[in-house]
Amino acid sequence: MLLPPLAPCHRSRGANVPTRRRQGCGHSGNGGIRLAGQTRPFRRPYRHDRSGRAVPGGDALPEIAGRITELDFDSGATVRKGQLLLILNDAPEQGELTRQTGELRAAEADLARARSLIRTGVESHEDLETATARFEAAKGNVARVQAVIDQKHIRAPFDGAVGIRQVNLGQYLNPGDAIATLTSYARMRVNFILAEENAASVQLGQTVHLTFDTTPGQDFTATVTTIDPRIDGSHTLSIQALLDAPPADLHPGTYAHVSIAAKVAPHLVVPETAVTYTAYGETLFVEQPSTDGPTVTATAVRAGDRRNGWVVIDDGVKPDDRVVTSGQNRLVTGMKVREIPEVLPLAGLRELAQ
Repeated sequence: MLLPPLAPCHRSRGANVPTRRRQGCGHSGNGGIRLAGQTRPFRRPYRHDRSGRAVPGGDALPEIAGRITELDFDSGATVRKGQLLLILNDAPEQGELTRQTGELRAAEADLARARSLIRTGVESHEDLETATARFEAAKGNVARVQAVIDQKHIRAPFDGAVGIRQVNLGQYLNPGDAIATLTSYARMRVNFILAEENAASVQLGQTVHLTFDTTPGQDFTATVTTIDPRIDGSHTLSIQALLDAPPADLHPGTYAHVSIAAKVAPHLVVPETAVTYTAYGETLFVEQPSTDGPTVTATAVRAGDRRNGWVVIDDGVKPDDRVVTSGQNRLVTGMKVREIPEVLPLAGLRELAQ
C-alpha cells in the first residue's frame, strides 16, 4: 500500500514567515512510501563468470612406450570412436603372439585328447586337470600379448575433432606423451562457483543460463548435473552444468557467463532514492510517531540488490516502517515532518517480481 510522502517541517522564526511554515511544515521533497505489511517478491539473480570445457575431451596419450610406425590421422580431422590414430612398433609382440598362439593350439589339442582318453580309462583325472591348466595358461599368454598390441594401436576413445598433431612418423613416444587434443562437441560442461551463503539457491536438475563472448546475442540453457558435496577453503561451492548439443562455433575453453535465477522470495524493498549512501554505510530516514506530530530518525540499514529503481533492504527496518524517499540532505534525527500527497508509480513494483 502506498501512502503520501513525508516532508521536513520547520519552526517559525518571525511574523513574516508564511502561515504554512508557522504551522510547522516546510517544503517537501519528491515523496515517500509506506512499506506494506507484506513484503514484495524479488528474484535475486546470481551471476558468475567461469570457463566452459567440452566433456569428454583432453589429450590422446599412449599407455606404453614405442616408436611410431604408422600415422592414420592429421590435424583437424574428425574421428569416430575406435578409429585407429597411430601404431607403435609392435613387431616383437606380433612375433610373440604367433608363438603363443601355436602353444595355445597345442594345449587345446592336448586337452581334447585328455578328455577323449579319460572316457576309456587310459587317462586319469589328474592328467585331465593338468591338460586343462596348460590350456588356460596358454590362453592367458595369448590374451596378455594381444593386450600389449592393443595398447600400441592407439584409437580414438570417442567421436570428436582432433587438434594439432604433436607427433610425427618415426618419433619415439613415452607413456603420457601428448599425441593431439581430442574434443567432443556433443556436450559441454561449465564449471562455476557460488558463495556459501548462496548454496541453497541451486539444486540438481536446475536450469542455468549461459552466454559466451564468442557468440554474442545467443543464449544457451544448461542443466546442473553436479554439486560438490563440501564447501572449499575459500567458502565457495563448486558446481557443474551440462550443455547438450552446443553449436559448432562454440569452442571448449571459451569464457562462459553463467546466470542462475534464484527462487522468487519475499524481500523488503524501498525506492532507491530513499537510501542515503555514505562512507559509513547506508541510511534510511524512518518516521517515528509522536504526540506533537511525526518525526524522523536516521537508521543504519544494510542494502542489497537493486533493480528497476528499487533496492532490497536486508536489515535495519521493518515491513510496516515509513521512510523518506527524497530531500534527506535537509533532515536530521528528531526533525518533525508532515505528509505531502503524491501518487507514486506502480510500475517498479510490478516489474520487481518479473
